[in-house]
Amino acid sequence: MTLRDDDGAIVEGQADLAFEDDEGWTVVDFKTGSELDSDPDRYRRQVAIYARAIAAATGQRARGLIVRI
Repeated sequence: MTLRDDDGAIVEGQADLAFEDDEGWTVVDFKTGSELDSDPDRYRRQVAIYARAIAAATGQRARGLIVRI
């Protein structure tokens, strides 16, 4: 996904899973326990950017979820 941020920066990334249901889009990013423990705020921001990118592209609501595996 590619998103132009509010400050003009271009942000790129790849979500692990995205699906649409009656409530809009859900974007899922899978993380291992140790990966998530190192900097949880970083990964929350990451999945939030993915959700913003999908919302901007589709014009629909999107939410981001982190799933620890």
